[in-house]
Amino acid sequence: MDLINQIGISYKANYLIQGNYEERCEMSTKLRANNTELRIKSDGKDFDISNILKSYRGNIIFHIPSVSIDLSNLKNLNSKVRTLINNNVKMVNINASNLSLDLFEWSTIEEQKKYFLNIVTGIATLAANKIVVCIENMPSNSDDSMFGCNYNQISDILVYSRKLLIKDFGFNENDATNYIGLCLNISVLEKENQITSLGEWFSIFNKNIKCIKFSNGELLDSILDFVISNEYDGPILFETKSELEEIEQDYISIDKKVKEKLNQYNMVIGDYKIKTLTDSGFSNIIVLSIILITIAIAILMVIVKVRG
Repeated sequence: MDLINQIGISYKANYLIQGNYEERCEMSTKLRANNTELRIKSDGKDFDISNILKSYRGNIIFHIPSVSIDLSNLKNLNSKVRTLINNNVKMVNINASNLSLDLFEWSTIEEQKKYFLNIVTGIATLAANKIVVCIENMPSNSDDSMFGCNYNQISDILVYSRKLLIKDFGFNENDATNYIGLCLNISVLEKENQITSLGEWFSIFNKNIKCIKFSNGELLDSILDFVISNEYDGPILFETKSELEEIEQDYISIDKKVKEKLNQYNMVIGDYKIKTLTDSGFSNIIVLSIILITIAIAILMVIVKVRG
């Protein structure tokens, strides 16, 4: 477990507030955030992974659009996932579904089975590319609630998508478990006034949790207690809609709380994997180059003076 480098940022706002992918990655680098979640738009615009990787050396997680209940966008999503894999992306987060809970509940049993089969088929197909697919829990108290808003529905999706990964794609049980997991969005539970059930989510899913998101720094203490006691080693993402210049102070506060928790548990505070420009050694190279150039100029001036 490397707690300092498990912390990261999930950028949730639009371009006008948080800038483009490159600007967000520059902020993550500045803050030494080893994990960064970016969102792929449903229309796929501005998706240029090669440019993103030029400005960031940490672990990039992409939140991808949901699979349509008729699987109409699955081919396109699968193509994007393969592009991500080719660029060394190891994990994607995806909302449990875009199936309206009202539509599901008012459908016949046969229709419900078809809807559910399409949901798990989409998840399994993406995971079959050997990328970790994390199913993110959905809000439950809104007018447009989607299937996947409680732990029973999430559990069913996990179980049956893994079964399909084994049955249809030839994975073994251990690999199926590794490639499909839960992204526990604690922000959703908080907004739904279900934060008291956080312990149940931790207890029920435990080792199935592969990514954690939160937006309230006050909850970080409880999150870190779970992380440390269960030796959770996945990303812990601070989800924010704030403007870039406002994120820095919030993240510094979170980083401080993590270090305080490590001290509380008498754990070693490790080094950051993400280096700033100053830390990376480039500044030393620049300084050395300036010195060498200065010396060379001085020597040339002496030569010119002697010849003169």
